[in-house]
Amino acid sequence: MSILKMQDKTEEETRLAAEKEVFKRQYLKMRVNYENKIKELSVIKELVDTLRLTGIYDRNALFMEQLKIVKKYSTLEQIFLMLLNDELRMLEIVASSDDDGLTSRPTFIRIDEGTAGQVISKKIPIILNDVEESCCLEEKERVRGQSLLCVPVIHNNTAVGVLNLVHRMKDGFDQNQVSFFSLVADQIATALALSRLYTQMIKEENKRFLLSRFFSKNVTEEILGSKGLLRPGGERKRATIVFADLRGFTSISEGLDQEKVVEILNAFFSHMTPIIFKNDGTLDKLLGDGMMAIFGAPISHDDDPVRALRTVIEMIRALKVFNVENRPKGWPELKIGIGVNTGDVVAGYIGSVDHLNYTVIGDAVNVAQRLQSIAEPNEILISRDVKDVIHGRYSEVEGLKGLTPLPAQKVKGKKVAIEVFRVEF
Repeated sequence: MSILKMQDKTEEETRLAAEKEVFKRQYLKMRVNYENKIKELSVIKELVDTLRLTGIYDRNALFMEQLKIVKKYSTLEQIFLMLLNDELRMLEIVASSDDDGLTSRPTFIRIDEGTAGQVISKKIPIILNDVEESCCLEEKERVRGQSLLCVPVIHNNTAVGVLNLVHRMKDGFDQNQVSFFSLVADQIATALALSRLYTQMIKEENKRFLLSRFFSKNVTEEILGSKGLLRPGGERKRATIVFADLRGFTSISEGLDQEKVVEILNAFFSHMTPIIFKNDGTLDKLLGDGMMAIFGAPISHDDDPVRALRTVIEMIRALKVFNVENRPKGWPELKIGIGVNTGDVVAGYIGSVDHLNYTVIGDAVNVAQRLQSIAEPNEILISRDVKDVIHGRYSEVEGLKGLTPLPAQKVKGKKVAIEVFRVEF
């Protein structure tokens, strides 16, 4: 073999070796990238799974679990999450990847200070390659490492938090990691949105449950639909007030076991309350063996007195059926006396922020209660104000046959006796 041919062979072998080395490096790089992508997908999958396994009921516990997953698949020294506190307009540390004391007590950071504040403002990731040179004193105390990556948590194009990732070495983050941890931040944003939605649903359900104790379903939905807020305060309204009380029940209950008394009362109220709600009345309160209802508050109708009379007539009829159905149980026969009055009241939520009751206050309430106190068993007494309002509308009250005038009654606090009428049905 000539020298020339030997040189050509050597050059060819060198070229092939070089190409092989290039291919090997490219293959290894592709393999590393592939393995990294698999790892990243595994992280994202586990983050999604935490929503199902951990649940969204305890927000901070959910985020704590998610940060632990991220740390498990990384070489990071520390991860902690800050969320924007809307009321204080400050960032609060709500979760940490390990028990480092960051979440043991409320820690708030002003949104116009530090790296996190810049991330919230600019809505872009920020890398600090040297924490010692770049961070303020407070930030250095929180960060246990040499480099810091802060990624915004964005929901509806608004920065609602910051994901803080700490590496033990300087220059610990590259652009690929920025992209990946941005995906992690997106998953946290999704979890936050679901948690807030769940919390809002619970608040709405609690509010609906509270309202449903006193208002009909239609009134409840109208209050919720109009963004009605449960807060102390009142407003002047024209309303019709109904008082109904079981006659002689105190003496009847003396011969019964207390458990039986409670059972009878619960059954009685369970039959009467739906009748009030059916006519869009408000159950103001239960009064031992009686009740108070309002028609015209919080939602007013032009026929509230008609609705009130329709309700009380139906209540007495339903009570007669109730007695027949429960006679085989040996239950005593129940009868009620009812008073109805229309007038101006102050209606609203009375109490503290933690405990509110919707009620009405005014002279019209006292008159209705007085009428109920003098009513005979299964008798309905109304005032002149009610009579005047329903004049010409008798046909709208099913079962109403007429009104019988009774002797005027003196009421405490009133100089002039009130005119009283008995409802015939």
